[in-house]
Amino acid sequence: MLRIFTLLSVLMFAILGGLVACSDAPEIEGDKAEAKTGDNAAKKSDKKAEKQAAKEKEADPWTYYEDATWEGDFNGLKTKIEKVVVTEKAPTVEDEKAEESAIGVKFTIENTSDHKFTTYPDQATLVTSTGEQVEADMLISDDLGGDIHEGVIKEGDVLFYLERGEAESVEWIKLEWSETDVELEEAEDYDNAWNTVEVELDLK
Repeated sequence: MLRIFTLLSVLMFAILGGLVACSDAPEIEGDKAEAKTGDNAAKKSDKKAEKQAAKEKEADPWTYYEDATWEGDFNGLKTKIEKVVVTEKAPTVEDEKAEESAIGVKFTIENTSDHKFTTYPDQATLVTSTGEQVEADMLISDDLGGDIHEGVIKEGDVLFYLERGEAESVEWIKLEWSETDVELEEAEDYDNAWNTVEVELDLK
């Protein structure tokens, strides 16, 4: 009887041990499977992100000139051109589906002085290497012009529509606009109160 009990105990131990072993095995396999699935999911996710980025790039009609930058400082009024963009497919105020030739300029303006300035980059004149001279489109450009009080920072884009097209062929641009130091103007120091900004930027 003792012998039968002992055999039953050994058998139960073996069965239970087998179940434990079996229950461990799927977890290990599961971990491997999960890790493998995770790797595949990550790869699929990366490929999906790459495809999405490529699609967005293809859909983006603008060509970016990140190196076309400039900085100026007029008595504490600091102006930066961050970049220039061009396209042959710009929409218009009248028609969002229009495909016009245009050049955009991104500005950052900061008044670091203790008094007021006026500046008008959103009324700038643009000259191109392709022989165009056009004025900024104030309706579609961001509101950057007018009074800039002390401590104020303005950022935005100024857009120019080309009359003869070929924005993608433009190799350089010139920009010209005016700015005024109001304090000096009020003091009737006219020789130093007004400034005409002239900037030339190479695109290619």
